[in-house]
Amino acid sequence: MTDEQTALPPAEPESIEETGLSATTLEQLIVKVLYFRGEIYGQDLSVAMGLKYSVIHELVEMLKLQHQVTVKRSLGMGNVAAVLTLTEAGRNRAREYLEANQYAGPAPVSLDQYAAMVRCQKHRDGWLTKESLAQALRGMVVTERLMAQVGPAVSSANSFLIYGQPGDGKSFLVESLGNLEASPIYLPFAIECQGNIVQVFDPIYHKALETATPEPSVLSVSMAASHDRRWILCKRPFIVSGGELSLDMLDLRFNAASKIYEAPFQLKANNGIYLVDDFGRQKASPAEVLNRWIVPMERRVDYLSFLTGGKMTVPFETFLVFSTNLNPTDLGDDAFLRRIQYKLLLRSPGRREFQYIFERFCEQKQITCPPGLVTRFIDRHYRETGRKFRRCHPRDVLTHALNLIHFEKLPYELNDELMNRAFESCFVQDRQDEIEDDSGLVSMPPASCDQYWNDKLARIPTLFGKLVFLSFYWQPEAAAYEDAESARHYGGPETAHRLARLHGECFAGWLNLGLDQQTADLTRYRASAEGAALSLNTAALARLAPADTKREQLAVFTEYMGLLLSKRPAEAPPHPQTMTALQQA
Repeated sequence: MTDEQTALPPAEPESIEETGLSATTLEQLIVKVLYFRGEIYGQDLSVAMGLKYSVIHELVEMLKLQHQVTVKRSLGMGNVAAVLTLTEAGRNRAREYLEANQYAGPAPVSLDQYAAMVRCQKHRDGWLTKESLAQALRGMVVTERLMAQVGPAVSSANSFLIYGQPGDGKSFLVESLGNLEASPIYLPFAIECQGNIVQVFDPIYHKALETATPEPSVLSVSMAASHDRRWILCKRPFIVSGGELSLDMLDLRFNAASKIYEAPFQLKANNGIYLVDDFGRQKASPAEVLNRWIVPMERRVDYLSFLTGGKMTVPFETFLVFSTNLNPTDLGDDAFLRRIQYKLLLRSPGRREFQYIFERFCEQKQITCPPGLVTRFIDRHYRETGRKFRRCHPRDVLTHALNLIHFEKLPYELNDELMNRAFESCFVQDRQDEIEDDSGLVSMPPASCDQYWNDKLARIPTLFGKLVFLSFYWQPEAAAYEDAESARHYGGPETAHRLARLHGECFAGWLNLGLDQQTADLTRYRASAEGAALSLNTAALARLAPADTKREQLAVFTEYMGLLLSKRPAEAPPHPQTMTALQQA
């Protein structure tokens, strides 16, 4: 556990003066809350603003006298139990206030109050113990030397540069610091400065340890809050930004729609940790990012700018951590590096540590690691090739091995062949010109019988061509449809059944075409190489009809098709009459 205690909670203000805000600011907030809520009990208005009703009582009365606010109904227990709503004049005034900003949350705190609370919540000297750091880093394999380097840097909560090769656990090390059992802090929902509202609390980055907006009953007016409700108890923040970081994210960001400023990352991370990961690969150059923080790191204050040109001076009490794969001398000059209090070169692991990480990951995944397996793996893929150890390799290779086990339904155990295959899929291979070993070609399972024949028919562009194609598989001698290749995969009966069904569907589809469509389809078929080579005599035309076509239908069909093929459609019976004859029993 840590040796520090939770900071004293901010006391509830008993008057407008104790809020640190002007009466005008609170009056505007009252009107905006009523505008967005429509109508609200006095007690609920108090909760929405995070202030006792006694603090805003006089302002509400003044708004009533000005006919900006009216009481719609009451429970008979004073204004605190009265339903308040805006008059038409009040709504007009609200729209004027919304032109300045649309903030309607808990009342902001003053900049002076915020600065005092941040400094009060700083880590005390000696807050971190070796035991608590070891507990936070329990997910890692750490050495005594690493503990001795990391501990003082974290305890100082000042600034820290971690550099080394990719994959050696720099980001994981810093992110593990978020597990430290540190005392919680109070964060304001918003800060007021020079008439501007700056939102600080962000549920994306801040983990609240209490309900942000309690909703007590109107009858519970006598219940006292444990602290100033303009503040919320949170876990100390841990914020990470990577390659997406740009300079504008390090200053106040103005929302043109709501006219509210959003706090930058380092302000949201006050009393916590701010990690700039993969430093040197941001949108802004390293020099620009470093220059932005030279003064804050040295003076422990930061200067933020409003659009109006005004400046806001805020405390800079964030533990700023840089993590990079680059050489620090390529990132900045000595002046900047001197201002970073602690530097740590996270070296690659040795063989013993690498093997311990491997075995520990096996324990976590509850998979057996046979004796000697790790030694053989290291010898083959590291000692013989000269590849450097990286702390991420055991996790990556074993994850690939587990994926192979799950995919191929293998026994849940490791072996040399499995590890070699997993290693190969993890890393880029140098021998790219080698020919693939084709001794283990996979026999792909055939598609279904339907899909097999549908794929064949899809390659024939005309409906008449499909009809001709299917007719060739009817064998009058066997009185069945036959195809040796299909029968080998799906059996003779299945093949015959599918071909009979497809032939019938194709024949019905041809009959349902209009005369113009039939003529165009037939012309297109006869223009193809297959159509030009095929002689469609009476016997061939008879084969186009399915085997179960009745004699009378077949006679009409062959006569009709003969006239179409002879390019004498005018002599053919009218198309509807022909189709009716074909469809009759």
